[in-house]
Amino acid sequence: MTEQILKELQFFTGTEQYHKFNLSNNVLTDGMKKFMELCKCSWLLTDIDAYFITNHKKINEIDGFYIATIKVSKDKKAVMTIKQDAGKKPIITQKYTYTDFPLKEFEFYIIKQSDYWVYLLQNEY
Repeated sequence: MTEQILKELQFFTGTEQYHKFNLSNNVLTDGMKKFMELCKCSWLLTDIDAYFITNHKKINEIDGFYIATIKVSKDKKAVMTIKQDAGKKPIITQKYTYTDFPLKEFEFYIIKQSDYWVYLLQNEY
């Protein structure tokens, strides 16, 4: 299943449209929408979205580019982090006591676009 998901996502190199999700103005690219569907992880993006909504003033003062990562351990615990760039300390770390997220690790980007955030796959950047 893991290989199938990654294989399917590799073909997204741009987006034809943005897809609004949740109650925020934030959007998903075509690739992130497919990622959310394949991994059944709207919960993950909703958690990130909630952080960006509640901390928007602080975040807007820092930067318009973030890296989000989820790592899943063998015992199905997970850690999601968001950081400004590779090598930087996370600005948020969220631990999950259980997840059925199908990948061991996945990393994607969140970028500022005017007054909303765009969630995109690395190969869509």
